[in-house]
This record gives sequence, structure tokens and C-alpha cells, in this order.
Amino acid sequence: MANLIKMDMRRLFHSKVFYITMGIVAFLNIVILAAVPMVSKLLMPQAEAGVTNLSSIIAGPFSIGWMIIAVFISMVSFSYADMANGYIKNIAGQISRRSDSVFSKLVVIGIHNLVFFVVASLSMLLGNLIGCGLGGGQIVADSQVFGGILTLLLKWLLSMAVCSILLFFTTGVKNKTLATIIGVVLGTGTMGLVYGGINAAVSGIFKVEGFDLSMYMPDSLLSSVNVTDNTGVINAVIVSAAFIAVFTALTVKVFNTKDIK
Repeated sequence: MANLIKMDMRRLFHSKVFYITMGIVAFLNIVILAAVPMVSKLLMPQAEAGVTNLSSIIAGPFSIGWMIIAVFISMVSFSYADMANGYIKNIAGQISRRSDSVFSKLVVIGIHNLVFFVVASLSMLLGNLIGCGLGGGQIVADSQVFGGILTLLLKWLLSMAVCSILLFFTTGVKNKTLATIIGVVLGTGTMGLVYGGINAAVSGIFKVEGFDLSMYMPDSLLSSVNVTDNTGVINAVIVSAAFIAVFTALTVKVFNTKDIK
């Protein structure tokens, strides 16, 4: 298992898609956050400079929510690469349990997502620092910094829940195109429309007030969870654990029944 993880780590850190997508996200974060204060100062020179809490920078690693799509695209590319280039065939006969390759991928995907989130957060900080220098304003190390870090970790955990779904389609079903489409749909928040429709149907049929399916779905919780104001914290932990467990088990079950080609 340890050797599998080492090999998958090597594959990840030799992946061009990983560096390209992460670089695009970091670049966009810096440009957007550096440009906004400068443009605001040019348009409204008399406006007072704003104050940005460090906790909010840490808690939100993407200046635009849908940029998390880059994480999912990179993850899909990594998790399907061994299928596409025949790498999986070379190691299939060298491992005692085929399920180990699934668990190895899950571990490395966790590292992949963590690195992505940390780099994105650092680029957010750098973009804000440049923005403050160009357009005024300041960053304040407020009392909620620890809460911001915990929020970031919860978002990482929720991203793992989404990636466990994508892993099922890349490694279990072996369909990269479908996994990519699902990743884009979940990353853009499009499923919110579906959840809203289901909420309305449940309320109308069962006369249940206040039912909100989005509070039990990892893609929606990614944009709403916040430790500092205790929004969706317990849900995020339970939902993440449930989705990771269920979809990892499904991936192992389906992967074990398919021929390796």
C-alpha cells in the first residue's frame, strides 16, 4: 500500500494538468483581488479604504466560487490517467488486492486537494496584499483566524466528498468524460436548481416546512459552510464522511468486478 501511494504521488507531481490548473487559479486570484481595489480607487477616489479580515481570506480560497472546478478537473485527470496510459495493467498483477489502488488514489487525491487549497489561499493573501498596496486598505488579523482555518479544512473535507463521487466514475465506471461533466456541474453550483425543485416538491407533497436538501449535499455545503458563524459545520462533517464511505465502497465493488484493460 505504501509503495502504491508513493507511485501515485509520483504520478501526481509529474502531472502537467495539476500544475497548470493550480497556476491558473492562483493567477486569477491574484489578478482579480489586486485589480478590484485599484479600479475602485480610480472610480471612487474619495471612498474610504476597506478593511479585510484575515479569517475571511483563509476561509475562502477562491475569489470566484466556480474556480473550484479546476480542482475537480485536475483530480479527474489524475485519477483516470493510469487507466488511459495502461499504467494500471502494469501494477495490477503486483498487488494482492485490487482495492488497494482505489484507497491509494483516495489518499493522494486528499494530498492533491490540500495542496490546491493551500496554494489558492496563499494566492488570495498575496492578491489582497497587492490590492491593499495599490488601492489602499489593510488586512487585519482578527480573532476568527482559527475559525477561518477550520472552515478551510471543512471545505477540503467536502471537496474530498465530491471527489469520491468523481473517483467512482473515473476508476469504477471508467468514464472520464462523464466524470468531468459531473465535476463541472457540481463545481458551478448548477445542482442548486435541482435541489430547489426537490425542496418544493417535498414541501408540497409531504407538507414539510423548512426542508433544504442542499444542507445535506457536499457541493452546496462547499459554498455555505462557515465555522465562525457555525453554519453547516456538523452537516459538513457527517455528509463528507457518509459520501466518502459510500462512494469509496461503491468504487471498490465495481472496480473489483471489471476487467483491467
